Amino acid sequence: MTDQNDKYSERRELIFRLALAFNVLAGRVPLRAERRWWNRALETPVLIDVYDWTDERLIFSVLVWPSLESPPEDAPYDHRERVGAVLQAIARGSAKKAWSVRWEIDGGLQWDADRQVWVGEDGFAYDGIRFFDYSRANAPRNAPRGAA
Repeated sequence: MTDQNDKYSERRELIFRLALAFNVLAGRVPLRAERRWWNRALETPVLIDVYDWTDERLIFSVLVWPSLESPPEDAPYDHRERVGAVLQAIARGSAKKAWSVRWEIDGGLQWDADRQVWVGEDGFAYDGIRFFDYSRANAPRNAPRGAA
């Protein structure tokens, strides 16, 4: 059964690469999406901690950022969808590798303006400077830089 799955995966990969090459040659390349300003007080990232189920070791943590390409009215829904997609990817990858994992979700991160970090419920700090820079790339001139 795995040989059929491998062949199917290889076939899908080949089709994807051919379609991508055709689109690039035809001049249909991805365009830069317009980004909106990000209000950290209203839209916080979601923290996903993934643990080994057998010995409770933390394997990795993921911050799922809100979508700045979505209009403000669709942003909460799109963020929930993004979190769901990340959890689904973790679950599928873990199942494929036969890993025994569990995860915890922290949707209550708080912005610490003095330290310029996100702080989880456990007090651990997560640096978000790369996303901060990304969120400010197309910010309007009148948007305050330190607004939270």
